[in-house]
Amino acid sequence: MALRPLLPTFAAALLALALAGCPLPQPPQPPAGPSPGPISAAPTPEPQPTPPPPPNVPYKRIELGRIFNGMQYKVTLETEHGTTATKDRNDPSSYVAELTVKVRVPKAHQSIDELEALNPQLRTLLPALPQLLERAQVSPFYDNLYRLKLANMQTNLNRLDVVLSRHNFYDTETILELEHPETKRRALFVQADMDVDEDGSDPERVPEVDGSSLTYQPFTSYNWRRKTNAVNPFLPGREEALVAAEKELAKPGLAADRTKVLKTQVEKLKSEVHSLKTFSFLVGAVDPFIVLPFSVVLKKVPYSPGVGDYCAVIHGGTIYPAIVGDVGPTYKMGEASLRICKEIHPKSASMFRPMSDLKITYIVFPGTADRPFGPPDLAKWRERTASLIDEIGGHTGKMFEWADLTTPPQQPPTEGNDKAKEAEKEN
Repeated sequence: MALRPLLPTFAAALLALALAGCPLPQPPQPPAGPSPGPISAAPTPEPQPTPPPPPNVPYKRIELGRIFNGMQYKVTLETEHGTTATKDRNDPSSYVAELTVKVRVPKAHQSIDELEALNPQLRTLLPALPQLLERAQVSPFYDNLYRLKLANMQTNLNRLDVVLSRHNFYDTETILELEHPETKRRALFVQADMDVDEDGSDPERVPEVDGSSLTYQPFTSYNWRRKTNAVNPFLPGREEALVAAEKELAKPGLAADRTKVLKTQVEKLKSEVHSLKTFSFLVGAVDPFIVLPFSVVLKKVPYSPGVGDYCAVIHGGTIYPAIVGDVGPTYKMGEASLRICKEIHPKSASMFRPMSDLKITYIVFPGTADRPFGPPDLAKWRERTASLIDEIGGHTGKMFEWADLTTPPQQPPTEGNDKAKEAEKEN
């Protein structure tokens, strides 16, 4: 998600809006009618003291609405008689904005009819799905996901500019636990939307990576040991930042809070430098993978997937083979690499998601990762995903075939190769 500029304080914004639309009451006007006739002579009445006018306090309730982060705001301005401006100014309770956030928490379902309302081809693509759904259980991951979303909102209520958007709150339709009665193959069925992940770097296969996105990171959870000395393009910047942080940390007389910040920064940079020197990572632009929230991954329960597990991403009539390649925020579901996103919508980018509706099906097969991890073998990933789908009843749709968009890694020189080259020169 892109960063957003800070907004004015909530209380000031609401009161300014309310006051702008709240007219002051006008004094009553005499009723219209014919002009009075001549006044007859009469005794002059004794003058009466003029009563003081009542304070101009608007009692009318005014409701204003604004859309922000997809949340509908209903604002009411209420006033009451005060004392004096001096006293009320010094009383914090005289000028208050109170906010109540109301959220409907959805329920998971396991109805084939409701799922086909999102993808009418599901029953045709996966013939055994209706029978699997009859035996399926709603995953505890679903309720936990929405509990974490609410906890995130509670934490950020004092910063409405960063409160979870309505789009990201309602990003998951259902999470189900499937098991084929004969093969006993288990699968986690997720119906959600799709956001874009551009992360990852691997100078051995992809020398140039676009890291301009505000949320880009050169790492993914799926990684393997480097085979060459190719320099990761994101390494020099971190090495420079590490030198600068260590230099500042060595200065005498640093404030305690600044020292704490620098120590944390140094440890983080050291870890990142080590990772960039030691490992290669998936690359969002060329590798097909999905992102699952940390709250779902590696929980040591039968249906909890892990990094590297195989999965099928289904949109329309096409099945895209992939793996679980990265782990994301605990409260967010529905994210895939840019490579997958581009196939679903060619204009996909960090600021353009391929699918906002909950029309993407993710079928993840827990415990199927191949170890040790290594560079993607797209042909193998496709074959393995197809065989796993066969174990839950098979498919009739198109199994997408990924083309390799990477540069083949250069093999490190060996003693045998060096001798062969010398023999060629002699001949």
